[in-house]
Amino acid sequence: MEDRNITDADRECPKQLDFNEKVKGTKDLKAMQPGDDLGKNWKVVRAINSEKGFNTIYVAEHKNKKKMAAIKVEKKSETIKQLQFELYVLLAVEKQNKCKQFCKVFEKGNEKDYNWIAITLCGKNLRALRKRQPGGKLTLACGLSVAQQCLKGLEELHRMGFIHRNVAPSVFAIGNYTGSNEEDLRNIYILDFGFAHQFQNKDGTLKPPSPNPWKYVGSRRHMPRAAHSVVEFSRMEDLEMWFYMSVELIKGCLPWAHLKKTKDVFDYQKSCRNGLQMRELLGGLPNELADIMQMIDKLSFTDTPKYSDICGILSNAILFSGKNELPYDWEETEIQEFKNPPKSVAEEKK
Repeated sequence: MEDRNITDADRECPKQLDFNEKVKGTKDLKAMQPGDDLGKNWKVVRAINSEKGFNTIYVAEHKNKKKMAAIKVEKKSETIKQLQFELYVLLAVEKQNKCKQFCKVFEKGNEKDYNWIAITLCGKNLRALRKRQPGGKLTLACGLSVAQQCLKGLEELHRMGFIHRNVAPSVFAIGNYTGSNEEDLRNIYILDFGFAHQFQNKDGTLKPPSPNPWKYVGSRRHMPRAAHSVVEFSRMEDLEMWFYMSVELIKGCLPWAHLKKTKDVFDYQKSCRNGLQMRELLGGLPNELADIMQMIDKLSFTDTPKYSDICGILSNAILFSGKNELPYDWEETEIQEFKNPPKSVAEEKK
């Protein structure tokens, strides 16, 4: 039987092809249709709606291997080369450590006006999965376990010298279920590194804060307090956003989610740091969550977070909850949807 697995050799980016290379042709990669060829090896299956609209994304199938991938497309004329930096981050992580929280790069390429990369195709993101659960929230043990995986992804990213700067449920996703890979339904991938920042020099020393720091463009409800002061983000801000995201996954909401002005969000966040106001944020959650928030709040720009300590606290919270973290809340639904897909998805599989 023909081996259709995508191997490490298949995933090597073509060395002769550079993102800046001049390529002839007029193909508009932002307007491709199902069945269109993308590069030599891929055929478009369908488009994916990007929640923030930063990239055009397609589901594509490898013509020979019959494996699926997500292909991200970006205009070469973009002022900020998000896709190019995302490729840089993914290859840097994979070169040093094949962490299971990161997508693999299968191929990169370009057309006359566009660059593209083909990466691991993931399933639904945590935002969509949360909203599908009863009450719009994950069960306690599942939510705590998912938070651990998200933190491990951030830890690996930080270890490689990058901060994400846009941590939210929509940038974490489960694996794409294909009928025989149930374990990938339990794996959480960290996505979208277009706004990531390299905070370390090659020798491991910290880069000094920029005099013109990056302006936060992520979700208002998950924004860290530093975003209100327009200062350089650090590992602390990634963890603060991760903490808000984790609380939202388990409780289903954040107390300032209804606010429209960033200053009001900032004031609300400050009021939730102690006393009765803390109950608005953490009420009904294990006491360990308050300990984690205090650990994060004590961090400075130069501090390395104690990731293992935080993971240990989450493990204790799972244990004391008396609940099983597995199977995850969405597993049965995802498997049933694969067996009985909606009509549009069923048509794609033909």
